Parts: sequence; C-alpha cells; structure tokens
Amino acid sequence: MSEDPELLSLALRARKGELSPNLFLGAVHFLLLRGIQHPLSNFYPSLSSSSIREDDPYPFFRSFCLENRKEIEDLISTRRVQTNEVQRCTCLMPAYSVAYRRAGTPLSIVDLGASAGLHLLWDHYGYDYGEGKRFGNPGSPVQLTCLLRGNVSPPFPSSLPIVAYRVGIDVNPIDLNDPEMMLWLKALVWPEHRKRAETLNSAIELARQTPPTVIPGDVLTVLPEVLSKVPVQTAVCISHSHLAYQFPKELRERFFSMLSECGAHRDIFQISYEWWPGKDKPELGLSVFENGAKKEQLLAYCHPHGEWLEWVSNE
Repeated sequence: MSEDPELLSLALRARKGELSPNLFLGAVHFLLLRGIQHPLSNFYPSLSSSSIREDDPYPFFRSFCLENRKEIEDLISTRRVQTNEVQRCTCLMPAYSVAYRRAGTPLSIVDLGASAGLHLLWDHYGYDYGEGKRFGNPGSPVQLTCLLRGNVSPPFPSSLPIVAYRVGIDVNPIDLNDPEMMLWLKALVWPEHRKRAETLNSAIELARQTPPTVIPGDVLTVLPEVLSKVPVQTAVCISHSHLAYQFPKELRERFFSMLSECGAHRDIFQISYEWWPGKDKPELGLSVFENGAKKEQLLAYCHPHGEWLEWVSNE
C-alpha cells in the first residue's frame, strides 16, 4: 500500500490522529466479516477454514479495496481504532494489586479510553502466569495466560483486589448489544490472531451478563466530574492502556496537567500501560498523587498485547 498512490489516497480519508494502517485494514476485515464475497477472504484465517492461500494477496486486496471504495471511505472517515485488548489485563492486574496494597481500601477503577469497557471487568477473569501462578476466577469463560520474563516476580496477591466501583470514559463508547459495533471491534483484531479473537468473544459474552458502565465524552472534559462521584471511602485508580501515547504532544501535556489538577484535590493512583514515543517497548507505570504531590515509578515492561510481562519494580 505504501507504494500504491491510489490506495494511499483512499487511506487519507481517515480523520487526523487516527492510526491509519489499523483503521484501513480493519475496514477491509470488517467488510469481509460482514459477508462481502471476494477471493480476498481466502487469505484471511479468520474467514477461511480451509488451508490459507500462499500466493501474493496484494492484487486481490487491491481489487477488493477499489471495488468497495465507497464503503471503505465511509468506515475510515467515521470509525475509530477502539480495541479492547483483554489480554492486557494480565499486566494491569499486578499493578492494581500494588495500588490496593498501598491504599488498604477497596479500589474505584476509572478506565480512560474504555471502548466497550472490557478492561473494567478484569477481576472477573482467570489468570495463569505459569509455574502454578494462577489467580482470579478459575471458572470464568475468560482465561488469560501470560509469560513472565526477567528475575523479578510481580507482587501477585493471594486473592484479587476488591473493586467497589468501576466506570469507563470513551469519546464514543461501543455498545455491547450493537451487532455492527461488535463486528467492528472484532474486525480490529488481526485476522491471523485467532487466540485474541476467541478471548475477545468470551469477554464480550461475559460483559453482556455484567455490563460495565462507560460514559461518553472527552476525557479532558468529563474526568473531573466523574471523579467527583467516586465513593470517598475508596482508592481512586485511573488506568489507561495504549491511549495517551497516541495523543499529539500538546494534548498529552494537557492530559497530564489535568491529572495533576485532579490529584491536587484527591489522592489518586494512575496506572499507565503505554508505548511512549522513543521507547522500544511498552511500559507499565504507576504515578501516585498523595497530598497533592506526585511520585512516579516504572513497574514493568510489557508485550503490546499482554503476551509477556517483565516486572522491574521492587514492589
């Protein structure tokens, strides 16, 4: 595509700030999942149960995009890259445990860029880190596995932290009961990643039974009001994963400034799972706002999708 001016001009229909490659490829995947018949589907493991073709897929991809130009334009100009990478909860869970142990009170989780809110249900999942390190609900339909790297063991809890309150914020929440939006969420999973797709499907089914609350709005606008409604007897735990690194520099600075303002009025644990510009891998960080002062620490390095975790903190 990078050498194809005609398809590049189509990709330019994406809104500024969006991850254009993910958006474009997600739009094509979405149309195929929705049932458009085309030989291109034979190259997609998510669509073809038979052996996958091994010849050059690009001529088929190109013809599909040009034949469905209008539909692709509509999708990439109106949709956003809103994934709910449930596997990332394997990295978030130990961080929540650190906050819970420090606070000594139940947590109130506020997830930013929550999409369909599947990360909000992290304490409903089962976790397996190998070597007998199993936590959470062994009977959950969502069972997550994660490889531990390095020499430092994460501070796993004997039982998962107590969550007293949970809410998400997203500029465009994804409705779990909207088939089109669920198909879009699934289309953003890379077609060869079958395990990710299976995990997402299980998490969606679980979330339909226990729907998480996700408030529509811009984080910079609605977060202070959301925090004002969090129960005072709980520890506020703001989390965001693969969200803030996408912000332009000016917006990222406003975001951190707003968090500092919120932290001046109430103690806050901020858990960030971000792939910051200039870094070679995602970082799991914890910032604690206590009595108006902020302390930051690096907890771990992580796989982008939560497949492995390398804990580095002495927590």
